[in-house]
Amino acid sequence: MRDPFWQTAKILLGYKRRLALALLGALVSAACLGAGISMVLPALQLMLTNQQSIDDLVRNKLINPDQPQLINDIGQWLLPLIPDNRFHAFLLVMGGIGVLAVIGSCGRFFHQLITITVVQHAAMIWRSRMFARLINLPFIELLTKGSGDHMSRVVFDTRPLVRSYRALLGKLVEQVLKGMVGIFVAAYVNLGLTMTALVCAPPIAILLGKFGKRIRRAARRALRQRGRMVAALRELTTGIHVIKVHNAEGYERRRFGRINRKLFNEEMKKRTVVAMATPVVDTLGLFGVLLVASIAAYTLHARHAVEPAHLMTVLLGLSVAAGSLRPLATLNSQINEGRAAAERILALIELVPEPTGPGARRDLPPLPRHCRNIAFEGVSFAYPGQSSAAVVDLSLRVPHDTTVAIVGPNGSGKTTLLSMLPRLLEPDEGHITVDGTDIGGVALRSLREQIAVVTQQTVLFEGTIAQNIAYGRRHECRDRIVAAAKTAYVHSFVDALPSGYDTPLAEHGEG
Repeated sequence: MRDPFWQTAKILLGYKRRLALALLGALVSAACLGAGISMVLPALQLMLTNQQSIDDLVRNKLINPDQPQLINDIGQWLLPLIPDNRFHAFLLVMGGIGVLAVIGSCGRFFHQLITITVVQHAAMIWRSRMFARLINLPFIELLTKGSGDHMSRVVFDTRPLVRSYRALLGKLVEQVLKGMVGIFVAAYVNLGLTMTALVCAPPIAILLGKFGKRIRRAARRALRQRGRMVAALRELTTGIHVIKVHNAEGYERRRFGRINRKLFNEEMKKRTVVAMATPVVDTLGLFGVLLVASIAAYTLHARHAVEPAHLMTVLLGLSVAAGSLRPLATLNSQINEGRAAAERILALIELVPEPTGPGARRDLPPLPRHCRNIAFEGVSFAYPGQSSAAVVDLSLRVPHDTTVAIVGPNGSGKTTLLSMLPRLLEPDEGHITVDGTDIGGVALRSLREQIAVVTQQTVLFEGTIAQNIAYGRRHECRDRIVAAAKTAYVHSFVDALPSGYDTPLAEHGEG
């Protein structure tokens, strides 16, 4: 089974050029760090020994047959620039480290800037994809499973995914390069001591893997609870008048409290693992440095096999490498939270949509203009999970240009029957025809273009009054909009408003 996080992370490959620039910035930062650590060694030698001249130090390190020709050329170029005074030479080295720090900071800035830009673009694309899939889901999917959890995935699940992308492209790249530079410098100075420190690496990797699995499970449950919370809030905002009329504020407060408590409990299950990861990794990294320091101290005092300046440079490089492990524990937590979010996002994306929109079949013919009759032939339908069917073996023929009323008690199947005509619901048995053409074999969009529906609930969207009247017809002319308003007997009311048909409506149509 493919990892859901890496499946979603493929979207980042669409920004290869930007990512290459970000990686270049990270490499510049890491190279400056490595060069700065390397310059610590001659600085320490200037401070700790009086036996070698400055010229000798440069010749020993840069100008010798063992070094590449480029290093020799750099040494020959630097040699005339180095002052004879040891203190002045030390200050020159410190200035060089400072310049490297500034250049490295600039590299980090561009790395982070580009990374954040790419990640936000990716988040925008995922939100758009989820919304497109959500709005094209079959009506039965939203009816039976509700929309609260789906809304939570669009709004909330992209947040941990964004954090995990930033951790992957930003901090992870930065810390790995920093650790590699520290280890490389330490190994260059003394390979034996460096290999001794790396004995702590396998236990750290194993622990990070175990922590990650527990964090991912807890994060998945917490995201599910957030979906339930969104559903409860949605019910509150849409049914507030019913709640107040029935004095049900206390009931809804207790219901929300139970959901809130469950979310809190899931977050608490995650807290122990998250809180434990960083201290454990820090401790293991410190033990590696302490082990190297102890061995080096023994060789320094008992055998005099290691020079003090070399020892301090090795410890500095290993300290930088160990310091890069500390953020990795947090980054591991963020990536595993993103993995849980990616599972839920992909689950929504992979739901089968209605056959409309850009991905619709192009080989289905359009429905001809209706002119004869509409027929329901042996139609049956049952909602998922219900023991009894809502419509059973119903046959009905409605001639063109006639008015028919479907009457019956609540739950008798009136809404279900009419929902099957625009194919909001698909019959389990039987079929529906328009002028003898089975509506299941025509382009869905062409069917719905011939149907006008007045729903049981009044639905108004954010926008102007004119946009709501012409909803679904973006390029409708104003004369037809006014004519429709006059037919519905709302023209006089709308025309009396200060902005008329351009009066903006807020959420749920509130002015």
